[in-house]
Amino acid sequence: MSRSASTNRYFAIVSGENAELARVEIETLLQMVDSKYKVSWHERVAIIEGVLDPTDFLLQRAALLKEAGTIVFETDSLDGAALEIPDDLLKSTVSSSETFSIRTKSFLHSGQPEIRKSIVVELGDKIQRTTAARVHLENPDIRILVLVMSDRVLICMSKESQLRGQLMRRKPGNKPFFHPSMMNAFLARTMCNLARVMPNEIVLDPFCGGGGILCEIAYIGARSIGLELNWSLLKGASMNLAGIQNSDYSLIQGDARCLPIRNCHRVVTDPPYGRASSTRGEKAVRLVTTLFENAEETILPGGSMCTCHSSGMGVPEVIRQLGFEIECQIRFRVHSGLVREVITINL
Repeated sequence: MSRSASTNRYFAIVSGENAELARVEIETLLQMVDSKYKVSWHERVAIIEGVLDPTDFLLQRAALLKEAGTIVFETDSLDGAALEIPDDLLKSTVSSSETFSIRTKSFLHSGQPEIRKSIVVELGDKIQRTTAARVHLENPDIRILVLVMSDRVLICMSKESQLRGQLMRRKPGNKPFFHPSMMNAFLARTMCNLARVMPNEIVLDPFCGGGGILCEIAYIGARSIGLELNWSLLKGASMNLAGIQNSDYSLIQGDARCLPIRNCHRVVTDPPYGRASSTRGEKAVRLVTTLFENAEETILPGGSMCTCHSSGMGVPEVIRQLGFEIECQIRFRVHSGLVREVITINL
């Protein structure tokens, strides 16, 4: 069986460091574009069906996305897959004035290197014969990706994530101010996405520390408000935010148990819990409990909150006792002695 894919079929390949978190991030971002998308997962590949093309938005926003694009053709035959694609479809995909490259990615345990190589050769020859387009491996106009899976072969037009490189350069140690409690940019961006942060919204981090989460809020284009009891950390957050072009932020020295902020659209935060974070003698669990107790006063209806904390703090039980419904709850191991938990609730 083979078929040409209509323009409403897309794919996304996520990174492998935390597959569950990556899947939830992609699905949340898709909901922000159109609630009618249908998504099926095949290992780390999302097959997306919908009217609107979500790939540019995913590539701009998703921290755990490696590449995404349009599915051009699908077949269940591995041998001769490249030869099955219709000439008219190739002509509508690659024009004579464009350059192209072809890569394959296999999700088979054996890898099938010889078959993958033959697909590249056969497809490349067919594109050149049919369209007169030229090969350019370093900087092509069209990047063709052939996904070899257990039950299908997908021929796609792909774009690689540029955001991942930017997030790597924004790691805590590269910022003007560094503190060991600062969250890495990948997790901070993912949490912003799970909270559905959008440009021009007001987003609060009531335990902002050195501003790791605030920086990602600012890069998205939202208005960030940071609250922090420790003056040195607050000054550090100011240093980190000052270097972000067109950032709109406010920083307040204050106690998260007595929030002076109302009418925020979102709260994204990483409450203190370890020795590198100062709680001024207050138990971390109590701080988090107070945060959720004040959620309806702090966040506008329709808003959301995303928190990250130690799994041993019992936060899900606190949330349920307060009558909130958990939208997502994901655990991941940081090291042998620490399992962290990301939780999102909607107001």
